[in-house]
Amino acid sequence: MNLPLVLLLTWAGIHGVHYVLKGRNSEALLPTARGVNPLDRQLRARFWNTRTTQVVLNKLHIRVQTSAWNVTHDALSKALLLRPRSRLRAHLTHFYNVGCAVGVLGTFLSLGLLLWTVGDSIVPIVHAALRPPTPPSSSALLLKRGLEEAAGRSAVIKPIIPGVTVPLGHLPSILLAVFLSQIIHELGHAVSAALDAVPVMTAGASFTVVVPAAFVTFPATALESLKPFARSRIIAAGPFHNLVFWCLLLFVERIGAGDLITSMMYRDVSDVGRVVVKIDEDSDLRGHLPIGSVVTKLDDTSLGTHADQWTAYLTTTQRPPDLGWCVDRAVYLGNSQSCCEPHATFSPLTCFVAVSSSAEKGCVDAIPILTGKDEQRCRLDLDCAADALQCVRPDESANILRLGVYANGQDEVVLWSGPLAEVYEQVDVGKLFPRFRLLPLWIYTSTRLFWVYLKMATMSLYLFNLLPLPYLDGAQFIHALSDMTLHAGSAYDEYDIEALAASTSNRGRWKERLAKSISVATLCLFVLSTILAMTHVR
Repeated sequence: MNLPLVLLLTWAGIHGVHYVLKGRNSEALLPTARGVNPLDRQLRARFWNTRTTQVVLNKLHIRVQTSAWNVTHDALSKALLLRPRSRLRAHLTHFYNVGCAVGVLGTFLSLGLLLWTVGDSIVPIVHAALRPPTPPSSSALLLKRGLEEAAGRSAVIKPIIPGVTVPLGHLPSILLAVFLSQIIHELGHAVSAALDAVPVMTAGASFTVVVPAAFVTFPATALESLKPFARSRIIAAGPFHNLVFWCLLLFVERIGAGDLITSMMYRDVSDVGRVVVKIDEDSDLRGHLPIGSVVTKLDDTSLGTHADQWTAYLTTTQRPPDLGWCVDRAVYLGNSQSCCEPHATFSPLTCFVAVSSSAEKGCVDAIPILTGKDEQRCRLDLDCAADALQCVRPDESANILRLGVYANGQDEVVLWSGPLAEVYEQVDVGKLFPRFRLLPLWIYTSTRLFWVYLKMATMSLYLFNLLPLPYLDGAQFIHALSDMTLHAGSAYDEYDIEALAASTSNRGRWKERLAKSISVATLCLFVLSTILAMTHVR
């Protein structure tokens, strides 16, 4: 099932459920008055209370926002205010103060990465434009070299586009990782705001086409009334949570907690072969390689090693020579050699070549020879038991691959006719086999894939949100930092009222110009880097 059809069915279902619920209770989607009954201690009842939760559906966008969490946030704020010298408040204050400093470093780092990405993409273009014209005789060689150099260049930031740069099947893992990282991000804003008694207006999530998002909203007046440092601390808390979460993921990975849990559910079978984890739906091998079967050999090359022989063998351009098979010489030479012709039409026979002479070819049925368990193998004609037998092997033009497979308690041989690269692209293999029969293979692969994207998503949110772009934390963070830098004088100093007003107005104008200039310049760089990245997508 393709992605557009899945999206169509998903959104049709969402609109259908929305229509039914709206028909049952038309007041369910009306904006509500405040809050929640404090006597109601069941969170589920509070959340689905129509006075606290609002659902907005518009075409391919749905937004669910609720004030059900406000009671919990207000309780945290009250506890921190009533006990200003408590250890919890002191620890949280120091923690988010560090987050503010880390936010400054992250802003410079994200801007530096953006500049590096743009420069790294422009430099090859400038070099190509300034390179002197080459003679026609060597143009093909230089073109090939240029392509190799381009392919070998590793960009600092690589776009992740499902179906283009990564498989389309990774989309659910990517979306789930991004959504969880956003929840961690918004939790940082909420907890940091509790230190300064800034109330939460609403919290919720949205879903636009295929992109999920989480959000927390605060009263604008409450944020603007804070001191610049307190405001910057709240803004930087979201990206800081993402960075701390990324460090936590690395720590869990470094101590091997995931490997310990995995070893309890799966066993390593790399000393036997590779487990078939997934096969493309349109692959011809789908009906012949059962999911969970173990591929033990590729031709005569054993996969029972910790080295990645699967990738090495299927991506090589020169296959190692295999042992031959002893076949009846009369049958081998008696059949027509039409299947060995360069432009031969389809034939049930396969082209074989004699081991003793590469010029001697013949056409025989490959299936009983290559799949038979009792067939005699040979290196030379002398290895065959009878004089009437000849040692032959499949010709390179036949593109025959033998896969030794262990499935359903017995060894089998599966033949593949075609490029080896197609097998590598269509079949995913792994080293782990479930210890329990009811434990599916996809749990490990899906969890591992989600873990990789989760680390990538939370680090990306840390850097991306600190870019001073409109509607991102970075733009508000720059405003708060500029307020701290261009601050007004102390309240204990004496000022001429008119001079103070003029000075404040000038600083305000310079602050707005500086913040706007940084935002516009960053936006231009971001758009340019996006265009350059898309042009390099293969």
